[in-house]
Amino acid sequence: MYDKLVCYINDKIEVEKHYSGRYGAPGLPRRKKKKATPEEMAKHNLWKRCRDLRRTMELNFKGGDLYLTLTCRPTERPSIEDAPKVIRAFRDKIAKEYKKRNWNCKYIATCEVGSRGAVHWHMILNYEQDGETSTWDLVRKHWTRGRPHMEPLDEDRDYKKLAEYIIKETAKRIEQEQTIEKLSYIASRNLTRPEVKREKKGAKKWRKAPAVPAGYRLKADSLVNSINKFTGQPYQKYVLEKITKGGGRNGGD
Repeated sequence: MYDKLVCYINDKIEVEKHYSGRYGAPGLPRRKKKKATPEEMAKHNLWKRCRDLRRTMELNFKGGDLYLTLTCRPTERPSIEDAPKVIRAFRDKIAKEYKKRNWNCKYIATCEVGSRGAVHWHMILNYEQDGETSTWDLVRKHWTRGRPHMEPLDEDRDYKKLAEYIIKETAKRIEQEQTIEKLSYIASRNLTRPEVKREKKGAKKWRKAPAVPAGYRLKADSLVNSINKFTGQPYQKYVLEKITKGGGRNGGD
């Protein structure tokens, strides 16, 4: 018996399989468990946050939405303590403009402190436009502390590196052995969150090469068969991509 965790993200399926601690892998000697250090637990939690943020980004944003870098003129830079007020004030102005036009405002924003102590922000914002204005115009209108840099997100919706970058302040704290973590970004409440479906499988073990259902293909280099170094148990993970033309191999779990 094993657990299968399935998460649907747009046109792909992310799958993880592992044995429960109660039963373990049949026919295999259990490796000795290893107790994770606080630093290792912090890194694992960071990895989960990156994964969950990446999934959230892929569910809510697409190519053409904007990645903003908001910097300040030297005379307009706030203190680190006042930085949250600055980004929230800007967010509120953008949200008000969106609401007037019946646009749905979705965002993720993070504050970063440069090597010389200068505060700036990164923000992902869904792009909207009508006959009068656009998100580009509204950002320029309301970011008055400096010149905003804006670039469109990629069409492939693979935001792993971007998710890691957004929460890199948390990574810095872990590297400095400051393991009391806090979320290093703010996000709108209307974001669609990823849902993970857990299935209990009665089979004794899974296939090393998973069967791929019709209409999908196994994403290149996504298949991992390995051993969890803390539980000593095998696990498997992979990604299935939907194909728009042609079929796929029929199969089960």
